[in-house]
Formats: sequence, C-alpha cells, structure tokens
Amino acid sequence: MAALVIMVIVMAPAEFAQAQVRSARAKTDEAGAPKIDPAMQLAFSRARASLDQFLELARIPPANLRGFALKVRITEEPDIVEYFWINEFTQNGDSFSGKINNRPLFVKRVRAGRTYQFQRADIVDWTYIDTETRTVHGNFTACALLAKKPADLAAELRQKFGLTCDI
Repeated sequence: MAALVIMVIVMAPAEFAQAQVRSARAKTDEAGAPKIDPAMQLAFSRARASLDQFLELARIPPANLRGFALKVRITEEPDIVEYFWINEFTQNGDSFSGKINNRPLFVKRVRAGRTYQFQRADIVDWTYIDTETRTVHGNFTACALLAKKPADLAAELRQKFGLTCDI
C-alpha cells in the first residue's frame, strides 16, 4: 500500500506566514517504505548537518534573531507521516519538547499549540529570522519545494519571505 506523506512547510515561522500544506500519495520502494523526493532528502540532510550550529545559536540568541523553530516528522500508523513546525522548544540531550505550531491534517495524536516531545532523529529542518537583515535562515524544506516552481515565482517568493536558498 502506498504511504501517505504530508509535507507541511512555512515560508517563515508562524509569526509571518500561515503554514502551507501539501499532500500526496507517496510511491514506495521494494520494502514498502515511502520514497522521498531527492531535493527534499537533500534539504533534510542539510538541516541535520547544520543542526548543532542552529541549536547553539538558539540557546542564547542575539537580540536580532527570533522565531527559532524545528520541523519534525510525526508518524501515525505505519503509513501516515506529517511534518510539523515546533516552536518554544527545549532540549535535554537528544530529547526535545516544544509547541506544535500548525494544525494537523491527518495525525490525530497532536494538536496545534500543545506540547510535543520528540527525539533529535525526528528533526528534519530548522529555521529562524534575522530581523536586522530581514532574512530567514534554514527552512531548507521550503527551498526544496521552491526549486520545483517556475523560476520567476520561486524568486518572488524567496524575496518576499527573505529566504536564502541554494538548493
């Protein structure tokens, strides 16, 4: 059976933009695991590779940086996956806790605004805003999605939301 994959992205943390939701029936590999788009896999890899630097910055951020958030993968049943932005997060080793920042569409065990506990391995993206330069850092998953849009629209959205994409 094909896995249902829900991609929840924001162009900036919730203070600036409403969450956008995309859903699709994912193709599966021979083992039945959902195949993830190569651009999205790259986005996940880039976010995870720079996660330590992000977490260090989030511990004691300069005054001009705000809107720190983590995107996590939440699975329900074997074939439902939804991605959520988590803000107001805390860390204790590889364990985290924070508030769900968007409304679930398919995963029933979480609610917007409620605290959710998760592990480092669940993190697929991160983001924050530099208010001095009006740029959004991280949010690699939004950049991966923009890479599939017409070039003029992608450029407009990157400029509008201050995204610095190089995927």
